[in-house]
Amino acid sequence: MNSKLRILHVIGGGEFGGAEQHILNLIQAFPEEEAQVAVVCFYDSVFASRLREANIEVIPLHQFGRFDLRLLQGIKEAVHTYQPDIIHTHGIKANFFTRLAVKHSVPVLVTTVHSNLRYDYHSKLAYFAVSWMERLTRHYNKHYIAISGAIGELLRQDRVAPDAISLIFNGIDLSPFRQTQLKESDRKRLLQEWNLPQDAFIFGTMARFVPVKGLHLILEAFAQLIAAEKGAIPYRLVLVGDGPERTRLEDLTAKLNLTEYVRFPGFRQDIPVVLHAFDTFVHSSLYEGMGYTIIEAMAAEVPVIATSVGGVKELVFQDQNGLLIPPNSVTELVRAMERLAADPALRARFADAALAKVEETFTIGQMARQTLELYRKLLADAAR
Repeated sequence: MNSKLRILHVIGGGEFGGAEQHILNLIQAFPEEEAQVAVVCFYDSVFASRLREANIEVIPLHQFGRFDLRLLQGIKEAVHTYQPDIIHTHGIKANFFTRLAVKHSVPVLVTTVHSNLRYDYHSKLAYFAVSWMERLTRHYNKHYIAISGAIGELLRQDRVAPDAISLIFNGIDLSPFRQTQLKESDRKRLLQEWNLPQDAFIFGTMARFVPVKGLHLILEAFAQLIAAEKGAIPYRLVLVGDGPERTRLEDLTAKLNLTEYVRFPGFRQDIPVVLHAFDTFVHSSLYEGMGYTIIEAMAAEVPVIATSVGGVKELVFQDQNGLLIPPNSVTELVRAMERLAADPALRARFADAALAKVEETFTIGQMARQTLELYRKLLADAAR
């Protein structure tokens, strides 16, 4: 084995969510002298473009259908050409096809588990199908990386051996989120762009618009907040992102008579800039493996309200660096929004403590170092 690892990541890559951001952050943090990396994507879309912009090799397999068995041959050819030491998969489709394509023909096959399948699929039939796909092929997998203790516990409950699981927290590059000198100008420009008053108090969130994110709860809570204040305070809400739930959320906004108060800027790539416009970040997921957007908000010193689910409880601690609320509770969300909006000193205290937590635990350097150490350990074990 060469000292420089050859690593091949495999992912669907049809959207740009937490898993895609994770891969991009991870690869960019690997020391060039230690790792050579390529990424197989089943879609040639935004994520593939972002990889190319970062000078990361992309092997697109977009010529095949969604569950086209020819993907197996495409993966085999990619592996034969690239000759990786490690194959690292992300997501059910990538796990399933890659495991069947390579089986035991590579030294190490590792999977990062980013979420809880039960919340990823709204349909019971779809959940049954993907659970079957995952369990059918697990015996080909060497190791699992859990992005939070909560995900690790799910794997153990699903009878994955504890010694086949490693906990490696998601990490981010802090530098884009520490451009505090630009906060005032960024905020002014974005509020103008969104046609919002400059003196508004902005509640904001960033998410894929899918059911598990619980975004309708934010709208319902915000409607109650507006009604209670009767316009006394210029509250506004910004929902950044896109997805299949967008039309439903826009319809709900109109139904709640919130069109004047709510903005849908769509998918944005300038997330550090967008966070400069927020006074409070609101997270409403029914489940979250970890919560990349929460980490980003904490790094940008935006105080956080978050649902007490999954790995979020390993990020946000009640009344220490943010507010935790039960999932699916509009009443508790309204109370938390009112509390933070009314207390600038509390917001500042939470922001300081949250940044300290991110700097201590969730840096991209820590994530990359721990991942490389795991790769080398797994390769050494495989060589015995």
